Amino acid sequence: MHVGPNEAIEGQQMGDLVIWEDFLDPKGIILTGNDTTVYGMIFLDLDANGPMVVDVPPSPFLGSVLDLWQVPLAGIDANGAKFVVVPADFPGELDMPDGYTLLRSRTSVAVFFARGLVIEGDVEGAVKTVTNSKVYPLSQINNPPELTVHLATGVDMDTISPMDPQVYWERVAEVMNFVDPEADQDASLMISLLEPLGVAPGQAFAPDERQKQILSDAAHFGWIMAQTISYAPRFDNIIYYPGTRWEWVLELDPSLQERFWRDLEARTNYYFQASMAQPAMKEKKIGAGSQYLRSARDAAGVWLDGTNTYKLNVPANPPAELFWSITLYDVETRSQVLAPSNNAALSSYDDLRYNEDGSVDLYFGPKAPDGYENNWVETLPGRGWWVWFRFYSPAEAFFDKSWQLTDFERLQ
Repeated sequence: MHVGPNEAIEGQQMGDLVIWEDFLDPKGIILTGNDTTVYGMIFLDLDANGPMVVDVPPSPFLGSVLDLWQVPLAGIDANGAKFVVVPADFPGELDMPDGYTLLRSRTSVAVFFARGLVIEGDVEGAVKTVTNSKVYPLSQINNPPELTVHLATGVDMDTISPMDPQVYWERVAEVMNFVDPEADQDASLMISLLEPLGVAPGQAFAPDERQKQILSDAAHFGWIMAQTISYAPRFDNIIYYPGTRWEWVLELDPSLQERFWRDLEARTNYYFQASMAQPAMKEKKIGAGSQYLRSARDAAGVWLDGTNTYKLNVPANPPAELFWSITLYDVETRSQVLAPSNNAALSSYDDLRYNEDGSVDLYFGPKAPDGYENNWVETLPGRGWWVWFRFYSPAEAFFDKSWQLTDFERLQ
């Protein structure tokens, strides 16, 4: 993920803010992004800059600080936060400023991930929520520098793992230079598996032709395994509404700190589709945070196909005090479906046509039904797709399931 912005945006460096100031659109290939909140991210180079300050003022904000394993070091909500981030093996004593919390990253690069919430259509306010954040070296706390901001809406950017096997392995070798096996059990495990393949910190990655073919085959096979685990999971209790195809998005422990083992299937299930899991995604917080469900099949259990047209009835009074949204993703890129309409989502903020009972029928297919153009998302014939349904500030009816989604109904 850290390579995509650097390649797509001229002059972007670690420590700079990349912000999707007018929402993420399908041109930005990012795992399960949405176009209803304002995204921003900053990569913190702890080796080059030493301890880093992250200062977020109180505002309509959801975010976190994570290491490169995507383990959340801390979550951030509307109350704001003040952190000092150091690598896990930081040797010195810190003169901690008052009111700040120390975070230790297991990798030498950490990530500040931000989402500015749009309240009553105020996109500019959501942008300010993100840009008002301050991230800089602790050594400059008495004279904090201005944040360098890069606008990313509409930029062709690919942040997912490379499909080219050779580039994929080169990227893995590069990332392993950011880990510390002495301070990180996961790094030790990965290095023990990767070193026989010629991938290790500080070691040049130079496979011969025979090894390249083996690694290429392995990457292809691994992709198929991950895709199967992610789209056709076999976990107990993953179905959220009994008798439907709606699943929990997050099966794993976001801390990734299983006591006696590593839940590789649960990690694969989530991280093949998405990134940056948050502890709050597993917590029952009525009227705060957000909750997510996903579906990839219709009512008959058949995979959703862009050739067909489907209807989804959303019952009246969805349990989302702030708003709800549904976003379509491509099965290969796992990013927003890139159709000619350049729109992959619908939300309660849109000018939708509602039924007399307060419910709303949403349509998904190559062509909009007459009179329901505002309730429609275009799909690509021959391409599989799936959705996340998001509930922002979920109400009690989400958790007690007194309100439930129905399945996708295939119309043709």
